[in-house]
Amino acid sequence: MSLKDFLENLEIGEAKTKLSKDDIKGILAESGKVVDNEKSKLEEQFKKDVESYKTTIEDLKGQIEKAPKSEELENLKSTIADMEAKEQKRIADEKAKKDDEILTKNIIEAFGDKQFVNEYTKNAIINDVKSALKDSKNGGKSAKDLFDELTKDKSDIFANPNKVADMAGMGDSEENNNKKEMPIIW
Repeated sequence: MSLKDFLENLEIGEAKTKLSKDDIKGILAESGKVVDNEKSKLEEQFKKDVESYKTTIEDLKGQIEKAPKSEELENLKSTIADMEAKEQKRIADEKAKKDDEILTKNIIEAFGDKQFVNEYTKNAIINDVKSALKDSKNGGKSAKDLFDELTKDKSDIFANPNKVADMAGMGDSEENNNKKEMPIIW
């Protein structure tokens, strides 16, 4: 049923009065204006939306053109993975170095006031204690315990706490030797 048919059959009020043809024409004309106005608003919004979508599509096409190709992306992914692996290794190495420094300090503290004959011997003992600490059969032993075990009954490891005093030579001095006359042999 059309709007015109609806208005022609419409009965208004208690008296059930019908609208005149002029009233119906006026209502239809106003209705047409409202419909046209709403239609033009929708068309305008539709045009704006279409333009916005076109702009978005063009922007996306530009981004696709500028985007790295799949080979470049794979190279970037590989580079990033390498960098992450190197960074993780650097962090692990740094932690291991710090842990080793702490362990070395603790081992040196276990030496007490002992002085080694040289740095080579000292470093060798430090490394031996570190190896022994890592060995599962030494579980529960301290660095001091292991140091004592490693150095027990060993000689030539520690410096002699009693320094040998320098003594003057005995007998003729060099000065006297130079003044002696040498026999002449013919």
